[in-house]
Amino acid sequence: MTGRTEFSGIAPAKSPRIGVVRQEFAGAVEPAAEEGLLAAIKAAERAGASVKAIDLPEAVQEAWRIHPIIQDFEAHRALAWEFSERHDEIAPMLRASLDATVGLTPKEYDEARRISRRGRRELGELFEGVDVLLTYSAPGAAPAKELASTGDPRYNRLWTLMGNPCVNVPVLKFGGLLIGVQVIARFGNDPLALATAWFLEDALAKSG
Repeated sequence: MTGRTEFSGIAPAKSPRIGVVRQEFAGAVEPAAEEGLLAAIKAAERAGASVKAIDLPEAVQEAWRIHPIIQDFEAHRALAWEFSERHDEIAPMLRASLDATVGLTPKEYDEARRISRRGRRELGELFEGVDVLLTYSAPGAAPAKELASTGDPRYNRLWTLMGNPCVNVPVLKFGGLLIGVQVIARFGNDPLALATAWFLEDALAKSG
């Protein structure tokens, strides 16, 4: 897809070290999401991976909490003309979000970025002990009929802020809809994220 040569020789990882992070600070998940994560853990262990539960450092959890400040402040910068000149033509959901965050200050933004930088440093240190992290892709299965949004992003937004490569791996079906997990590698190590996702995909296929 990208044309990057460093992706051309990727093969499934061998006996990866996997750290499981449940991101409890992001709120509870539905039983189906937990079932999917447990199925992925079981398949990975059977295929030779070492798997252990990991608690994310407080600095990383704080980065998750301040993500909306960075997102909303930058949204106002990106959409400044539209907000000023075409306010009533902005899509209702986006307009409501912009209206609610119009008071964010550069000082708040700078502090949030400082917190996010500290989170990135501590997250980088976490990868000294594991190859990848494994977590939920979403709180549960996708809504069966609701297409008004892309769903609840609370298990994704930390990794977007941190810049880590993530690969979703489908695990099981719940009510006809797929439940997946995320494989997350160190910043800049996209090939390992892909290789471990491939390992997990193969492990799940073999587990039936």
